[in-house]
Amino acid sequence: MALCLEGLDTKLSGHVISVSVLETHPLIALGNSLPWTQLAGPVIADLKKTTAKGYWWLGRKLQVRIHLAAYFLQKIYDLTDRQTEYWIRDNAAFQLFCGKLSIKNWHAPDHTKIEEFRSRLSPETQRYLANALAQFAVQLGFANPEETDIDSTVQEANVSYPSDANLMVKLCGMATKVLGYLKKKTRALIPDNLSIDLKAVRSKAREYWFAPKNKDREQKNAVFKELHHLVKQQMKPVIDLFQSLDPGRYKRLPWNIQRSIDQINGHGWRYLLDVAHFVRNGTLKTGKILAFHAQEVACITKGKLQKMHEFGRTIQLGRIKGNFLFILKCMDVQMPDRSIFPQFIEEHSKLFGQGTLKSLATDKGYYRRKNLTEGWAFRPGRADQTRLTRRAGDDA
Repeated sequence: MALCLEGLDTKLSGHVISVSVLETHPLIALGNSLPWTQLAGPVIADLKKTTAKGYWWLGRKLQVRIHLAAYFLQKIYDLTDRQTEYWIRDNAAFQLFCGKLSIKNWHAPDHTKIEEFRSRLSPETQRYLANALAQFAVQLGFANPEETDIDSTVQEANVSYPSDANLMVKLCGMATKVLGYLKKKTRALIPDNLSIDLKAVRSKAREYWFAPKNKDREQKNAVFKELHHLVKQQMKPVIDLFQSLDPGRYKRLPWNIQRSIDQINGHGWRYLLDVAHFVRNGTLKTGKILAFHAQEVACITKGKLQKMHEFGRTIQLGRIKGNFLFILKCMDVQMPDRSIFPQFIEEHSKLFGQGTLKSLATDKGYYRRKNLTEGWAFRPGRADQTRLTRRAGDDA
């Protein structure tokens, strides 16, 4: 075997290189097949109503075609915002898919704008985009809706582990921040003697957190009760003051101070009363909040060894043959598998036509006898999977 050693010592330099992207490239074929105008309708409506001041026609124009294509690329290849920006700048096929030759003054979007665009889309719009893509895939012959798998997943919320000791310290921290701002920026509004001993609260919380594992449970509960009593004592006059703020003065406060006041007024005292219920009875109060900034969050237990408790909301997903997903509308944070099964059948019929579904694979969480009375027969599969098939002659 001969060896070529050419170029080992050559320094690299920048050059203009022409790259040929054929019309048969998958991204080119996909870009030509998608009805961009139809897909952009709900997106434009969201962009118009999610601006900070309500004036969507001011400032630099947002190229919807570029950002919508970047959104699809991010979902197709499971990219982060920075990875999406890098590949659009570096990959010719990505650039053509994002409309480089069809948009005047085309530019690759920055990763911060990619994140901002995505965050301004409502959950219902994002669900519409996913379901519409699945429908187009069926129309173009890339997917077959007769065979479908369904499963649920947990969309975890952006919250830390919601232990009561941690939340009580956070509540005092928010109140301390607001009091410090009001004392500095307002005159004769905050009494000089009104403050929160945050150091004492954190000290008592550390005593509870770092208690030895072999310490008696009753002693740990006594420390927790002392922490709750201290926080309640410190927060009561502060909450009374925040609730009595003049509306005119409140509107002149910065947005982050207003947000903290809203969270304290809206949930602070109610939360402390719910913790008091736990102190007295040893059981959680139904509906107790898990975070001050995120309310639609539930504790979900799916029996996973590595994740015994997940905090967020359940999302129900369907996958048709061809590896395209459709998403069920999220009506509740829990969305239990067994009761949600009929809605899957209804959503599939709405998207792909009545009677199209012939075979449906699920895990055993969806199985119950009531679901089999709707023209479906149960056939065991693997240890962790079942399959529902339509009975002969049934078209419901």
